[in-house]
Amino acid sequence: MLNINIIIMKKNLVLFFLMLFAVTVYGQNVTEQIQQLLADAKVFDVVEEQPSFPGGQGALMSWLADNIKYPVEAAKNGAQGRVIVQFVVTATGSIADVKVIRGIEPSLDKEAVRVISNMPKWTPGKQNGTAVNVRYTYPVIFRLQ
Repeated sequence: MLNINIIIMKKNLVLFFLMLFAVTVYGQNVTEQIQQLLADAKVFDVVEEQPSFPGGQGALMSWLADNIKYPVEAAKNGAQGRVIVQFVVTATGSIADVKVIRGIEPSLDKEAVRVISNMPKWTPGKQNGTAVNVRYTYPVIFRLQ
């Protein structure tokens, strides 16, 4: 039993020195990579430069109007109004983590999530000159005509 513990301790000691060597030799790269991964995972609520839809606010409204498919059930029930949706514009401009903050009716809520999820890439937000993940809130308006 004692021999097994000594063998395990020796293996752990060798692993420790290998890790110490790797961190010493490659420490700068590893530290930079870890910092980059942490920055990529962080989601900002406020940034120096907000993300933007290609073509601006008018283009966003036009794109939504062209791509929203009013649910038949909601139209029959006369449901209309604003679905407040929150999502993340990633550092690459993709849309992620789409969720309804304030809904109206389940089919309209589902359509709002669908249309926001299918948006083209945005120009990402920036903090200190670097593209970052930014939380964004937007009202999707459903109006019967």
